[in-house]
Amino acid sequence: MFEQLAVDRKTAAAIGEAIQSGRLPHALILEGGDEETRLAAAQEIACALVCESSGVKPCGVCPKCRKANAGSHPDLYLIEPEKDGTFIKVDAIRTLKTHAMLRPNDGDKSVFHIREAQMMNVQAQNALLKILEEPAPHVCILLTCPSKASLLETIRSRATAFALSNETATDSADENAPQTAKELLQTLCEGSELDLLTALAPLQKDRALFRSVLFAVRPLLRDALVAGGNTPALTEEADTALLLRRRLTQKQLLDLMDASQDCADALERNANLNLVLTYYCSRCSEIKLS
Repeated sequence: MFEQLAVDRKTAAAIGEAIQSGRLPHALILEGGDEETRLAAAQEIACALVCESSGVKPCGVCPKCRKANAGSHPDLYLIEPEKDGTFIKVDAIRTLKTHAMLRPNDGDKSVFHIREAQMMNVQAQNALLKILEEPAPHVCILLTCPSKASLLETIRSRATAFALSNETATDSADENAPQTAKELLQTLCEGSELDLLTALAPLQKDRALFRSVLFAVRPLLRDALVAGGNTPALTEEADTALLLRRRLTQKQLLDLMDASQDCADALERNANLNLVLTYYCSRCSEIKLS
């Protein structure tokens, strides 16, 4: 499984075995790696689930595999962010639910891939939760995202997570990241540079936590950008979003989002942890003073 992809070998073996034995969970979170790898991994799993070979799946040559690889299989669905890249609307999840209630057209499985699932707003995630709580036996849902920490805990508890990269956060990091991200942004708004350094100190020896915090920061900043309007939130931290909106300009919020993404990308490239942390602290201080 995933022979052509840069995927952790233990993860590849576990998913491959689950597919071959017919024991793949009804909902999977594929986290870590870059977006291209996550997309390709989800596509390979989807192909394997509709493959009609009696041997190793996906075989790549049966009619259903060919349809899947051509993007024309009627039982494979892709749900992704709006064209402007902002978020996945609740209407998209409601459409998923409608299709999930129908029997597959060309086999035993209907596979729904939610690409960049961290872009689902709270309403969309709650709508998905209802589907995950009572899954139809023929439905498999694949959620791909940089880190499962960016999803609601209720979603995480009803899906099985697989780390595509060995840099992916541990469960402990995922649990602590949202609160750490919230405290970090509050310190940025209300504290001094020394306070910011103190807030970042616990991340000095925890690469996985730092990476998860960087991903958890972005939806909070995004919610601050739309606070007070009619756009649905990505998080349930309305107070934090309003604080950020009052204390920081739109440009500062956007610059912080870019800095967080730059540092997350650097960690994925295996950059030195302390250097990335120092750079992030420096950028945050510069942006606050700009």
